[in-house]
Amino acid sequence: MALEPEPAAAPAPAPKAVQAKDEEARPPTANEQPKQLPEYSARSWSMLARMWVSWSSIAAFFVVSLANSIYIGSITGVMDEFDIGFTLAISPVTFYSMGFAIGPMITSALSEEFGRAYIYKVSLLLTLVFTVVAGSAKNFATLAVARAISGLVASPCVSVFAGVLNDIWKMPEDKPAAPLFALYGLFSVLATEVGPISGVSIVEDRNWRWSFWLTAMLLGACWLALLFVPETYAPEIRRRALGLPRTDWRRQLRVSFTRPLHMLFVEPVILPTAAIVTIGQVVIFAFYAAYPIVLMEVYDFSNYSIGLAFLPLMVGSLFCLPILSIVQKRRIKHLPLQPEQLMPAAFAAGVLMPVGLFWFAWTARSSIHWICPLLAGFPYGLGFALSQLIYPLYKNEIYGAELGASAFAIDVAMRYTCSCVFPLFTAQMIHAMRVEWAISLYAFVLVALIPVPLWLSRFGPGLRARSRYVAVAREQRV
Repeated sequence: MALEPEPAAAPAPAPKAVQAKDEEARPPTANEQPKQLPEYSARSWSMLARMWVSWSSIAAFFVVSLANSIYIGSITGVMDEFDIGFTLAISPVTFYSMGFAIGPMITSALSEEFGRAYIYKVSLLLTLVFTVVAGSAKNFATLAVARAISGLVASPCVSVFAGVLNDIWKMPEDKPAAPLFALYGLFSVLATEVGPISGVSIVEDRNWRWSFWLTAMLLGACWLALLFVPETYAPEIRRRALGLPRTDWRRQLRVSFTRPLHMLFVEPVILPTAAIVTIGQVVIFAFYAAYPIVLMEVYDFSNYSIGLAFLPLMVGSLFCLPILSIVQKRRIKHLPLQPEQLMPAAFAAGVLMPVGLFWFAWTARSSIHWICPLLAGFPYGLGFALSQLIYPLYKNEIYGAELGASAFAIDVAMRYTCSCVFPLFTAQMIHAMRVEWAISLYAFVLVALIPVPLWLSRFGPGLRARSRYVAVAREQRV
């Protein structure tokens, strides 16, 4: 009896990623309608969903930045409760800021490998937890350690939320994109100035711990607003949908550290522009120590009045938005757009900042009414905000989205590495040099940097033509 051949074994099912790839590649037959390919971009979401995520991201970034400066209102209460001096009491500002120098470069790589949603949700939750720990501290050591950890776990929000906006909107096609990105940058500036105002207001009415309770409430609201938001990073959405393998995250991490540092040394545009935004923020952090000393000793201000002294800085910063809008409208009239068209506004910012500092330094004396030195905050706030918005925009136009993020990482690292330590010795500077020369020293440094935008206007096109990173960015766009 002849044996019948066994039926051929069914072929093993192809992996999920291969099946999906074959389905995408196979053309439709005559009897089939063309299959709609899946959309892996958050840009396909509804306008309402995109606006919700955008505003929630901007608000969360603002609160994380506000958490540092709002502590200024608690300094007097911390000094009294823990019986410590001013320098030690202001040091939690330094501890919180130190985490911002390293964290963004780490998390920018991790977000490209694992997506953004996990990172910012965990970051906001941990920041909330350690903010509560700091507010509940029974001794200064606990407060200081909790502030340091809070800054470290909050630091991913500096870069991740900018990535979320890039995921959702496409520049310049989407009309809401430009205003939202401008507000994102402006809110980072306003957080440094609104913090002391809101901090002293709530502390005056309650006690020093309420600056932490208010921050915790705001962090909790932002975390809940973003808790159920799905992933926005298109490569991660596609990777999950198709079951694709992950790449080497260690390599991504290495690139995130080495590329910004390499750009700092080989790209002539990076260092001078980073120096301007760094010194601008250094002065704001120096004001955290200078305003209480000068206004209390010279004008006998109360703690509440010192917080309100930051209002002219905030108002000046708000005026940067209409100026930036005018600059952009004028650029559109002279197509094609060139990054150097931003430099006149950058030059104006470079002049306004030292003018404001000289104004404050030489009018803060008992023979002159207190309104005069406080009004000096307006030109400084305007120049500070313009510089913080224009130079990142300038470098983003030069290097593109990905390489522009590396240039922005250097800005963030330099800003917080340098500025975080200045509150610790600003008081000593003022008492040793007097307020006139201590504040003028910062102004002289900014005066030395005034020619930078003029130099970029004259030589910027040639520098871009010879830049290896600009060539890489151009190839990526193609």
